[in-house]
Amino acid sequence: MSDFHLEQWAQYTGPANWYSLAFPSDWIKDDQDGVLQLSPPGGNATLTISCHWKSVLPHTQSGAGLDVDFDQLFVRHRNISKRPPLAIEHESVAYSGEAIIKKNSSWWKSLLAQSAFFQKNWHHWNLWLIRERSIQMVVTFFYEPQDHEELFDTVQRILHSVELNLNPANPPELFAHDVLQLARKKFPLISSQIIPGFRIKFGESELNLNNFYRSYLSAPEDYEQNIVSALATVLQINEWGDEQTEPELIDIQDRIMPILISQESWKTHFPNFVGENWIANLAILYVVDESRAYWYIHEKLLHKWQISQEVLHEIALANLDHYFLQNEIELICMSREEGPNMIIQNKADAYNASQVLSPSFYRQARKFLGSEFLAGVPNRDFLLALSLSESQVIEKIQHNIANDYLNMDHPLTDQLLVVTADGVSEYCGVS
Repeated sequence: MSDFHLEQWAQYTGPANWYSLAFPSDWIKDDQDGVLQLSPPGGNATLTISCHWKSVLPHTQSGAGLDVDFDQLFVRHRNISKRPPLAIEHESVAYSGEAIIKKNSSWWKSLLAQSAFFQKNWHHWNLWLIRERSIQMVVTFFYEPQDHEELFDTVQRILHSVELNLNPANPPELFAHDVLQLARKKFPLISSQIIPGFRIKFGESELNLNNFYRSYLSAPEDYEQNIVSALATVLQINEWGDEQTEPELIDIQDRIMPILISQESWKTHFPNFVGENWIANLAILYVVDESRAYWYIHEKLLHKWQISQEVLHEIALANLDHYFLQNEIELICMSREEGPNMIIQNKADAYNASQVLSPSFYRQARKFLGSEFLAGVPNRDFLLALSLSESQVIEKIQHNIANDYLNMDHPLTDQLLVVTADGVSEYCGVS
């Protein structure tokens, strides 16, 4: 297939950036729990792709370890034939046959059972195993016999576009182990252990590793510095007394800031902290800014300070505006011949997304984008504002925002927002 035609296809990058491929733009894509499922427009076949760290698929001990033991894989099988490998730079094997599939808790049987054709007893299939170092890709193609010749050429082209990462990021389990080893190396006097829920216990504190892992995937070179800095901050906070954890309002009033998080994170991790549900599955919480971190304001502090949440919100918004002036975080206008059409900040910051709450930000942005404009906050550290007149790029921006939401650390929302003089609402598309 020519490079020109591949450029017309949709591009896809798998979880943890372990692989990429291209597929026809009119094929239906379903991506759940790290498993990619592609179907032609008619829905009469299913191509399922999953990537794994080394092989947990049942195989024989012969050859290169890519030979599958079909007696373990299928309840019954027949007419199995070995097929030529793919003409790609990675090691691969291929098979075809028919089989009866039985649902099972093992990931590879669940993978096969996702096919739309599971309702039938016997299934016609092709199976490929592709391997590069520690990464193994499992591909299954279920089809109706009368459609095989028509679709198989397209499936082959999809698979010949596959590129496995030659320097893949560690999976979460290995990442957690590396964090544990780093914690024990840098802080040998503090007890550390991995605990369920992708967390480590460090002294008396628990660290959720989800955001650290996302950050590691996007900037692996910063991984050690980020972890050590976070652990050092945890130690510092653990040494605080009541004066630091329950301060008087006057002592920290100028450091109270608004912060956006997902409603799910609020309910799961910060249920007793001051906040309110907002739009687009977001919540507004309040933090006290420190030199290298921030801490959330507990409900009991409002009672101690004898102020309402509305007053706290006004304090936080005033501090937010002052913070951006003090830290020289400027808005960058990206222009076309007709004038500015997009605004982003000049550097990442923990309070960038919070600016969408600020009337001052609205007054600045409307000078360039008009009285109504769109905003995207895929994660905590990023805010993009876009003129509503740019209808030809809104769909692309929306796709990029959704992709950033899936891959960035501290994810917020994959939805675009509409910002007006009356407030902020969810974007529902062009009417």
